[in-house]
Amino acid sequence: MGSFLQEMFSRFGGAFKPWDDAEATEPSCNGTLAQAVEHVVNETYSRLRFLSGYSRRLREPVATTFRYIDGLVEAVPGAILCSRAAFSGDPRVNAFFADPNHLQAVFSRSAEVHELLEANPDAEAYWALLCMKIEEHRQLGVSLVGDAVRKDVIQTTVNFIDHQVLSPATSETGARHSLKCCIFNGLLAYIRKRVRDEKIRVTELEHRRNFLVTRLNRNASEDSGESRQELQRELDEIGETLAREIPRLASLESRLELVADVLGNPAQYVGGHLSSIHLNRMGIKLDGNRTETGNEVPLFEIQVAGQGTRIGALVRFPRAELLPRPDLVRKADLFLTL
Repeated sequence: MGSFLQEMFSRFGGAFKPWDDAEATEPSCNGTLAQAVEHVVNETYSRLRFLSGYSRRLREPVATTFRYIDGLVEAVPGAILCSRAAFSGDPRVNAFFADPNHLQAVFSRSAEVHELLEANPDAEAYWALLCMKIEEHRQLGVSLVGDAVRKDVIQTTVNFIDHQVLSPATSETGARHSLKCCIFNGLLAYIRKRVRDEKIRVTELEHRRNFLVTRLNRNASEDSGESRQELQRELDEIGETLAREIPRLASLESRLELVADVLGNPAQYVGGHLSSIHLNRMGIKLDGNRTETGNEVPLFEIQVAGQGTRIGALVRFPRAELLPRPDLVRKADLFLTL
């Protein structure tokens, strides 16, 4: 279904055709909204099709999410060339990686990238989203303060870690479309997780209820009257919660409302904005009075459905610098001979 979504975003153009009942299943040069709705139902809860009018009720939320993701990803800055030479010349590349070997390893370890380039032998590069976490550490360091060199200056070092190469494609446009699909499917995965978490919570409450019932059924001499009252109070509260939550979890209507709410309010679950930091070549964060000695590093911060903030950058990596695909069989043989 990934290729289907890519085609949807590539034809989307910011808007769907009108989607009244007569036109809902008609193909559009801007995408078919009815197909997108069916993809959502397939990926969340296929039994929603038993509800009358489910497609009509999901069209506007799905369209809202498409429009939001389209605008969000189009705001991501243009692709950065990440190569061994760029490590020395581009302060962004220098900040993101420990050294040129680290850079080359990050962009070469993805099986998806190798498969993409094997399927496109004429492609001279690939584009992708480079996703990272940023961490800061305070430490004592050496710095020039006025005309004197001091060795006890508190400094903040900035490191980029946990690099991932996502949504590779053979063009920047293709990488943006892939990223949009990735975010869209991330929202659907978040909906599935919400349902799983609610089921787990109900199961835990049922286990707690059973435990309390066992406690209360013991010989009265084992518990004081006060403790029995406390146990009964908690048991009553759990019973009220379960009486409310179990029917809701089993309700198709509640499940449809959850899907419509998440997709109808994507800004609550996905976000992105531009920021910047000033760093020197050693990864030391500089304050406003010392920016002339370093470089401004623009950052695009992305948050997706409660997964925390990550730094994202569209990047281009030359095929000529791609390392060979790891030989996992050979590595396994070597491990077994040790």
